[in-house]
Amino acid sequence: MILTLAALAAVSAGAWFAFLGWDQEYYEVDGVAQGPYRPWQVIACGAVIVLACTAAFCYLRRVWLLAVIPVVAVVAFAVPWAAWASQDDTGLWVVGLLLLLVGGTMGLTAWLAVGYGVVEAIRAFRRRRTVTRARSGPGPGR
Repeated sequence: MILTLAALAAVSAGAWFAFLGWDQEYYEVDGVAQGPYRPWQVIACGAVIVLACTAAFCYLRRVWLLAVIPVVAVVAFAVPWAAWASQDDTGLWVVGLLLLLVGGTMGLTAWLAVGYGVVEAIRAFRRRRTVTRARSGPGPGR
């Protein structure tokens, strides 16, 4: 379990370096400065982290990890982000870090909880269907 969580942390931190860590340039769109990240970078980074959390949860299959996996992923992502963002002169990076930690953890927890609920509902449906068939026995014409 520790190895899986360590791998998740490595993937989350690696996602920041792979998609966001190399681009620190601001660019102009219609005369307005934007950046430093392009939308595709943020979407791809988020998708990698969501998929890694989902894979870790499916592999480990323990309900209590709904509270641990998102924290591991978000903190591992936040550490390199905070190291880069702390170079900002305004000091607003602390607010961004807080929003990242709270929002990321809540979002990943919700994602995993909904996924867990769907899987459990499907399993319960299959169990009920199997029990119903077993109780009814072979019917006429079977």
